[in-house]
Amino acid sequence: MVDDGMFSHAVTSEIKLGLLEERHAAALFRLTDHHRDYLRVWLPWLDATRTVDDARAFIRRTRGDYAAHGWATCGIWFQGEICGVIGYNRIDWVNKVATIGYWLAEDFQGKGIMTACCRSLIDHAFRDLGLNKVVIACGTGNSRSQAIPDRLGFRREGVHRDAEWLYDHFIDSTVNSILKREWENPS
Repeated sequence: MVDDGMFSHAVTSEIKLGLLEERHAAALFRLTDHHRDYLRVWLPWLDATRTVDDARAFIRRTRGDYAAHGWATCGIWFQGEICGVIGYNRIDWVNKVATIGYWLAEDFQGKGIMTACCRSLIDHAFRDLGLNKVVIACGTGNSRSQAIPDRLGFRREGVHRDAEWLYDHFIDSTVNSILKREWENPS
Protein backbone atom coordinates (compact mmCIF):
# COMPACT_ATOMS: atom_id res chain seq x y z
CA MET A 1 0.00 0.00 0.00
CA VAL A 2 2.91 2.35 0.23
CA ASP A 3 4.16 4.03 -2.93
CA ASP A 4 7.23 6.28 -2.82
CA GLY A 5 6.84 6.68 0.95
CA MET A 6 3.21 7.76 0.60
CA PHE A 7 0.19 5.70 1.52
CA SER A 8 -1.78 5.02 -1.66
CA HIS A 9 -3.74 2.03 -2.81
CA ALA A 10 -6.07 0.98 -5.63
CA VAL A 11 -8.87 -0.85 -3.81
CA THR A 12 -10.64 -1.68 -7.08
CA SER A 13 -10.49 -0.23 -10.58
CA GLU A 14 -12.98 2.43 -9.41
CA ILE A 15 -11.99 2.95 -5.76
CA LYS A 16 -8.70 4.51 -4.68
CA LEU A 17 -7.30 5.40 -1.26
CA GLY A 18 -4.57 7.96 -0.73
CA LEU A 19 -3.15 10.12 2.02
CA LEU A 20 -4.85 13.47 2.00
CA GLU A 21 -2.66 16.32 0.79
CA GLU A 22 -3.17 20.06 1.15
CA ARG A 23 -4.07 20.26 -2.53
CA HIS A 24 -7.20 18.19 -1.68
CA ALA A 25 -8.48 20.75 0.86
CA ALA A 26 -10.90 22.58 -1.46
CA ALA A 27 -12.46 19.36 -2.81
CA LEU A 28 -12.70 17.87 0.69
CA PHE A 29 -14.34 21.02 2.02
CA ARG A 30 -16.85 21.15 -0.87
CA LEU A 31 -17.79 17.52 -0.22
CA THR A 32 -18.14 18.12 3.51
CA ASP A 33 -20.10 21.33 3.07
CA HIS A 34 -22.46 19.81 0.49
CA HIS A 35 -23.25 16.89 2.83
CA ARG A 36 -23.07 18.87 6.07
CA ASP A 37 -26.61 18.18 7.32
CA TYR A 38 -26.36 14.47 6.59
CA LEU A 39 -22.92 14.07 8.19
CA ARG A 40 -23.79 16.17 11.22
CA VAL A 41 -26.22 13.50 12.46
CA TRP A 42 -23.29 11.25 13.47
CA LEU A 43 -20.07 13.25 13.25
CA PRO A 44 -19.10 15.79 15.95
CA TRP A 45 -16.63 17.93 13.98
CA LEU A 46 -18.87 19.56 11.36
CA ASP A 47 -19.32 22.84 13.23
CA ALA A 48 -15.54 23.24 13.38
CA THR A 49 -15.22 22.78 9.60
CA ARG A 50 -16.49 26.03 8.09
CA THR A 51 -13.84 26.96 5.51
CA VAL A 52 -11.29 25.49 3.15
CA ASP A 53 -8.66 26.54 5.68
CA ASP A 54 -10.36 24.31 8.29
CA ALA A 55 -10.12 21.38 5.87
CA ARG A 56 -6.49 22.26 5.19
CA ALA A 57 -5.75 22.32 8.94
CA PHE A 58 -7.39 18.89 9.30
CA ILE A 59 -5.18 17.54 6.51
CA ARG A 60 -2.07 19.01 8.18
CA ARG A 61 -3.03 17.35 11.49
CA THR A 62 -3.56 14.00 9.82
CA ARG A 63 -0.24 14.28 7.99
CA GLY A 64 1.45 15.00 11.32
CA ASP A 65 -0.25 11.99 12.90
CA TYR A 66 0.93 9.83 10.02
CA ALA A 67 4.52 11.07 10.31
CA ALA A 68 4.62 10.77 14.11
CA HIS A 69 2.52 7.66 14.75
CA GLY A 70 1.74 5.90 11.45
CA TRP A 71 -1.96 6.78 11.74
CA ALA A 72 -2.85 7.03 8.05
CA THR A 73 -5.94 9.10 7.19
CA CYS A 74 -6.93 8.67 3.58
CA GLY A 75 -9.25 10.28 1.14
CA ILE A 76 -11.51 7.88 -0.72
CA TRP A 77 -11.91 8.47 -4.44
CA PHE A 78 -14.63 6.77 -6.47
CA GLN A 79 -14.29 7.07 -10.24
CA GLY A 80 -11.80 9.89 -9.66
CA GLU A 81 -14.05 11.92 -7.32
CA ILE A 82 -13.38 12.32 -3.61
CA CYS A 83 -16.31 10.82 -1.72
CA GLY A 84 -15.18 10.29 1.89
CA VAL A 85 -12.44 9.68 4.40
CA ILE A 86 -11.15 6.59 6.18
CA GLY A 87 -8.20 6.03 8.43
CA TYR A 88 -6.61 4.69 11.53
CA ASN A 89 -7.90 7.07 14.20
CA ARG A 90 -5.40 5.54 16.56
CA ILE A 91 -2.87 2.72 16.61
CA ASP A 92 -1.78 1.28 19.94
CA TRP A 93 1.56 -0.17 18.88
CA VAL A 94 2.26 -1.75 22.27
CA ASN A 95 -0.97 -3.76 22.28
CA LYS A 96 -1.13 -4.07 18.47
CA VAL A 97 -4.61 -2.56 18.11
CA ALA A 98 -5.87 -0.17 15.42
CA THR A 99 -9.10 1.79 15.54
CA ILE A 100 -10.63 2.61 12.17
CA GLY A 101 -12.91 5.58 11.56
CA TYR A 102 -14.68 6.56 8.38
CA TRP A 103 -17.35 8.62 6.68
CA LEU A 104 -18.82 8.52 3.21
CA ALA A 105 -20.94 11.15 1.47
CA GLU A 106 -24.57 10.10 1.17
CA ASP A 107 -24.54 10.12 -2.66
CA PHE A 108 -21.89 7.38 -2.70
CA GLN A 109 -23.46 4.97 -0.24
CA GLY A 110 -24.86 1.59 -1.25
CA LYS A 111 -22.06 0.88 -3.74
CA GLY A 112 -19.83 -1.22 -1.45
CA ILE A 113 -17.21 1.54 -1.34
CA MET A 114 -16.75 1.71 2.42
CA THR A 115 -16.82 -2.04 2.94
CA ALA A 116 -14.07 -2.43 0.32
CA CYS A 117 -12.02 0.38 1.87
CA CYS A 118 -12.36 -1.08 5.37
CA ARG A 119 -11.30 -4.47 4.04
CA SER A 120 -8.16 -2.88 2.57
CA LEU A 121 -7.25 -1.11 5.82
CA ILE A 122 -7.85 -4.28 7.82
CA ASP A 123 -5.66 -6.31 5.45
CA HIS A 124 -2.97 -3.63 5.74
CA ALA A 125 -3.21 -3.57 9.54
CA PHE A 126 -2.70 -7.31 9.87
CA ARG A 127 -0.38 -8.05 6.94
CA ASP A 128 1.81 -4.96 6.75
CA LEU A 129 1.65 -3.40 10.20
CA GLY A 130 1.73 -6.64 12.19
CA LEU A 131 -1.26 -5.72 14.33
CA ASN A 132 -3.46 -8.22 16.16
CA LYS A 133 -6.81 -6.43 16.50
CA VAL A 134 -8.87 -3.89 14.59
CA VAL A 135 -11.71 -1.97 16.24
CA ILE A 136 -14.59 -0.04 14.68
CA ALA A 137 -16.94 1.94 16.92
CA CYS A 138 -20.29 3.17 15.59
CA GLY A 139 -23.07 5.24 17.10
CA THR A 140 -25.64 2.75 18.38
CA GLY A 141 -28.33 4.11 16.08
CA ASN A 142 -26.12 4.40 13.01
CA SER A 143 -27.28 1.26 11.21
CA ARG A 144 -25.52 2.09 7.93
CA SER A 145 -22.15 2.41 9.67
CA GLN A 146 -22.79 -0.65 11.85
CA ALA A 147 -23.56 -2.77 8.77
CA ILE A 148 -19.90 -2.53 7.70
CA PRO A 149 -18.25 -4.31 10.67
CA ASP A 150 -21.18 -6.75 10.68
CA ARG A 151 -20.58 -7.53 7.00
CA LEU A 152 -16.83 -7.96 7.59
CA GLY A 153 -17.22 -10.53 10.38
CA PHE A 154 -16.47 -8.30 13.38
CA ARG A 155 -17.81 -9.23 16.81
CA ARG A 156 -19.67 -6.76 18.95
CA GLU A 157 -17.75 -6.37 22.17
CA GLY A 158 -20.24 -4.10 23.86
CA VAL A 159 -21.53 -0.56 24.15
CA HIS A 160 -19.64 2.44 25.46
CA ARG A 161 -22.25 4.57 27.15
CA ASP A 162 -22.09 8.31 26.51
CA ALA A 163 -19.05 7.66 24.35
CA GLU A 164 -19.16 10.84 22.32
CA TRP A 165 -20.50 14.38 22.70
CA LEU A 166 -22.52 15.21 19.61
CA TYR A 167 -23.22 18.98 19.67
CA ASP A 168 -25.85 19.01 22.42
CA HIS A 169 -26.07 15.42 23.68
CA PHE A 170 -24.06 12.27 24.27
CA ILE A 171 -24.39 9.20 22.09
CA ASP A 172 -23.52 5.61 22.90
CA SER A 173 -21.17 3.65 20.64
CA THR A 174 -21.18 0.00 19.72
CA VAL A 175 -17.64 -1.37 19.86
CA ASN A 176 -16.82 -3.99 17.23
CA SER A 177 -13.56 -5.86 16.76
CA ILE A 178 -11.85 -8.56 14.78
CA LEU A 179 -8.64 -10.38 15.62
CA LYS A 180 -5.96 -11.27 13.10
CA ARG A 181 -6.62 -15.00 13.51
CA GLU A 182 -10.36 -14.48 12.89
CA TRP A 183 -9.67 -12.38 9.79
CA GLU A 184 -7.24 -14.93 8.35
CA ASN A 185 -9.41 -17.95 9.22
CA PRO A 186 -13.07 -16.92 9.16
CA SER A 187 -15.48 -19.51 10.48
